[in-house]
Amino acid sequence: MSTIIAIKGYADLLVAVMLTLSPSTIYNNAITRVVGSYSGLHISDAAAAPGFNQALACMTAAVGVGHIVAARSGPAVTPSILAMWGTWGVFSLATCAASRELGSATVLLTGMNHLIMAGMLHWSDPTAVKRM
Repeated sequence: MSTIIAIKGYADLLVAVMLTLSPSTIYNNAITRVVGSYSGLHISDAAAAPGFNQALACMTAAVGVGHIVAARSGPAVTPSILAMWGTWGVFSLATCAASRELGSATVLLTGMNHLIMAGMLHWSDPTAVKRM
């Protein structure tokens, strides 16, 4: 079992619960405010789109469950997860760089998070890139 992938899955489930019960906890927390202050990116308004927040919660929960199942599938799944996290990270950072309107402190944080997790996964299994 890949511990890194499983931890990410359980973290996604926690984020989904937070998005359901208190989305402002995700969008307007101390870390997000610091990132917004340093980057100049805006803080998303959790109250602006409650239906969209719930759609994100459903997607995040589904991805989390997928990670938990994938973690039990053995090392063959690592290249797919690594590619997914890398893509998520790069596209999030590119969004922030390309558009101040679409980019936000939350998008920047999720991009950094996914690239850090991809780096940790690559570090734990350096052959994953070669197996893509």
